[in-house]
Amino acid sequence: MKDFLLFSGSSNIPLAQAVAKLLHTTLGKVDLSRFADGELRPWIQEDVRDKTVFVIQSLSYPMDEHVMELSLMGDAIRRSAPRNMIAVIPYMGYARQDKQHRIGEPVSARVIAKFIEVSKYKEVITVDLHNDAIVGFFQIPVSHVTAMDVLTEEVKKLSLARPVVVSPDVGGVKRARNLAYALDVPMVVMEKKRFLDRHDTSESFEIIGNVKGMDAVIIDDVISTGGTIAHSAESLKEAGTASVTVLASHAVFAGEAKEKLSTAPIDTLIVSDTIQLPKEKLFPKLRFISVAPLIADAIASMIK
Repeated sequence: MKDFLLFSGSSNIPLAQAVAKLLHTTLGKVDLSRFADGELRPWIQEDVRDKTVFVIQSLSYPMDEHVMELSLMGDAIRRSAPRNMIAVIPYMGYARQDKQHRIGEPVSARVIAKFIEVSKYKEVITVDLHNDAIVGFFQIPVSHVTAMDVLTEEVKKLSLARPVVVSPDVGGVKRARNLAYALDVPMVVMEKKRFLDRHDTSESFEIIGNVKGMDAVIIDDVISTGGTIAHSAESLKEAGTASVTVLASHAVFAGEAKEKLSTAPIDTLIVSDTIQLPKEKLFPKLRFISVAPLIADAIASMIK
């Protein structure tokens, strides 16, 4: 293996430690102190000269602070002449703002891509982007890995009697179809109405397909406030499903997500660990799978 170093921002240290363990290394020393006025002052305490350097940072809440950490750590590292510098972003915040819905709005995902490039990262590793097209916002190589395989294996372990894959909206049909193919089961789609003037608010109103007596498996990339998933589960139960399982790559769990999801008619909710959730957002039906092996494999392929 080439000489490499692995650093972590503050957003998801447990995931970074798990990746380091799989790569038989430890996290590099970095001091993320702040001035009295709150300005971040990263200090890289390792010799990075002529080394391949990876910085792991999920752009989760508070995403603006975590974006700055990633950017300033990148600038600090590149000033010490590394051979290569790669940003590892398990969850890319702002990815849902991948187009201009209304005149006067930014395309924020493109702006974040430029932030990363200006910070002199030469490549990016990320997990399950909201839209594959976001890769095109970058002028540097992007390794886009997916948690689909590990999510699929978790569903198989449940040994559901009559599974049917459910897309909670028309935009997620491709994702749901891939899972349905992998499980060799049918798929249905939930059509929903979204209100652009109400952030993170939607209303499910029609199930396109038959679900009566079946075990519904809802697949989504991001769960934000939990409203879409909770409404979908309620609609599926009203339509006669035997059970509801939910899969998602990224558990944002903003606002009252815990209350909505824990009281919704969901039997099991399986998410990955791309985002570190505080203990107060956990509840009994919630299960985690780790994407550390996926990230470790992606890193290993770059340092052989």
